[in-house]
Amino acid sequence: MSSEMKKLQSINPHTGEVIKEFDLISDEELEKKISLAERTYNTFRKTSFDERAQWMHRVAELLEQNGEKYGELISKEMGRVHTQAKEETPKCAKWAKWYAQNAANILKDVQIKSESGKKTLIIYEPMGVLYQIAPFNYPFLQSLRFLSACVMAGNVALIKHSHNTTMCALQIEQLFKEAGFPEGVCQILLIGKEQSDRVIADRRIKGVTITGGVEAGRAVAKKAGESLKKHVMELGGSDAYIICNDADMMKTVEEAVKGRIVNSGESCTSAKRFIVVESRYKEFCDELAKRFKALKMGDPMKENDLGPLSRKDLRDKVHDCVERSVKAGAKLLCGGAIPGDKGFYYPPTVLADVTPESPAVKEEIFGPVASIIKAKDEEDAIRLVNISTFGLGGGVFTKDEAKGERIARRLEVGMAFVNRIVTSSPEYPFGGIKDSGYGRECGVDGIKEWVNHKSLVIA
Repeated sequence: MSSEMKKLQSINPHTGEVIKEFDLISDEELEKKISLAERTYNTFRKTSFDERAQWMHRVAELLEQNGEKYGELISKEMGRVHTQAKEETPKCAKWAKWYAQNAANILKDVQIKSESGKKTLIIYEPMGVLYQIAPFNYPFLQSLRFLSACVMAGNVALIKHSHNTTMCALQIEQLFKEAGFPEGVCQILLIGKEQSDRVIADRRIKGVTITGGVEAGRAVAKKAGESLKKHVMELGGSDAYIICNDADMMKTVEEAVKGRIVNSGESCTSAKRFIVVESRYKEFCDELAKRFKALKMGDPMKENDLGPLSRKDLRDKVHDCVERSVKAGAKLLCGGAIPGDKGFYYPPTVLADVTPESPAVKEEIFGPVASIIKAKDEEDAIRLVNISTFGLGGGVFTKDEAKGERIARRLEVGMAFVNRIVTSSPEYPFGGIKDSGYGRECGVDGIKEWVNHKSLVIA
């Protein structure tokens, strides 16, 4: 493992104290886990959809029953306020149930008309052992979205989780065991980067997915490409929302606040840029700053609106981007200073008069910082949305739904919403374009990422 860290640390972001340390597994242990995954796949792929669905429904039951317990772990390990954290695993259960109910129908054989033969079928077969590199910000949801689709398709999974949410990761592995899935269907790998690169290159690994930052995505895509591995990239975002001249301002600001501070701003699809037409610009700035100033920040286990950021280095990165944006001309309406208390806190912050060249636009701010940009009109607002190198989500606020749909269709994003912030669902695809990645999670598209689309022609 050369210069890599030899231990993984779970650190309480509220106090900065180490909760627990974990040793990285040896290369020999890693080989055993990959071998087990391959052996398990060879039998698991032959199980029926009904068998998999029974186990997956049990996963859903356990997720719903343990929301409070898992929520406390999420709050303790990555800092999300408990009122939000305890809702994460019941939400995960929706994915488990949706794929349990729908996988068989989605992946059933399709017969098509073809001049090539008497009978032409498209059949969907599992790929094999899949590898996920998972993030810290939604430690259960990001993995369960992948696992629900991957496993219901007949694959098995190896997961390298973010080092600061190792306790959550191990709970996921235990969850699948308790649900009755065969040993080896879901395994957590406590490994570093060098070992991870070897996993990607291993011939037994048939697909790779990552949720993370752009640079991490590029590195993984390069490794996967060298090994000719199917891969899905769910990367960063700088989601922008257009506020039209006819927007319902109170509803818009309410959604804006919720969209920016959810998970303390540590969400790839949180509302990061607000592009406001001139006629409503001052009104929006004043109201958003007023709401941000009233937010309560503190101990995630208490009644607060937001907790600390997950790690010190992430908090410092947010602050650095804010400082550089102010130097570049942005106006600080509130926040923008690191508190002197313990923990990795960063206050709700509003930047106004932000320009397209500002670091706040060019980079993803993974914290509770809202950037407000003035647009001449709605046409200019569309241009300002699409100027970003990111293309994950975005939306528009207007009382005219037809106009909202017209504008939403022109946004260069993977997900566009009218009159509400972007949310994920098991029913429709989740993912982006440009630097936000490629491939899809969720819905029909999400499960079909992880199957072999085989043409079967009988002449």
